[in-house]
Amino acid sequence: MKLPVVLGLVLTLLMLFPGVSSASVAAPSGDVVTIGDPDALGQIDLYVDPLCPYSGKMIRSQGSEIGRRIEDGSLRVNLRFVNFLEKYSASGTYDARAIGAAFVVAGQSGASDVTWRFVQQIFSAEQQPHEGGATDLSNDQLAGLAASVGAPPGAVDQIRVGVFLGYDPQAIAASNLAVLHTFPEPGVPTVVVGGEPLDGESDWLARVPG
Repeated sequence: MKLPVVLGLVLTLLMLFPGVSSASVAAPSGDVVTIGDPDALGQIDLYVDPLCPYSGKMIRSQGSEIGRRIEDGSLRVNLRFVNFLEKYSASGTYDARAIGAAFVVAGQSGASDVTWRFVQQIFSAEQQPHEGGATDLSNDQLAGLAASVGAPPGAVDQIRVGVFLGYDPQAIAASNLAVLHTFPEPGVPTVVVGGEPLDGESDWLARVPG
């Protein structure tokens, strides 16, 4: 095949599927969901608990700006879930199911926008369960949220049946919690910028390059 023909096919594919050229991706990596361009100037570790009201408050207030920076390539988020409030969920398993769902959405979609929108959904005022509340989100409800943000059908099906192939949410959370406890104030949300842990409700975005 001649070079001009090959170049024409590549350009056509990029026009039809612009996402294939995007560096803004999402992927599970060990105990972390990485969201954004690996070469982004701004790099943070973000510790949150799916049931934590303060984590929810932070995502609701700063989530849109975080998402904007992820998509313009200036920020990469290493999302580290913990589960120390899980015992206060109605089902007793909510944190693990929400964490597993996030990993499945990231792993199967590979898309930063889909993954971050799912994170925003589980922390939204309408969806985040209350600590010590009478109910939390069922597998069907988590699957519905995944579908609503454009997660692949395979991810939605796994979340619905509560099977997170390749991921152990309890082990993930335990590993991240162990790291969190090495900080002077091991609460959530915590944002680590340049190796320094900061209160996630502070104006930490102003300190992130990019």
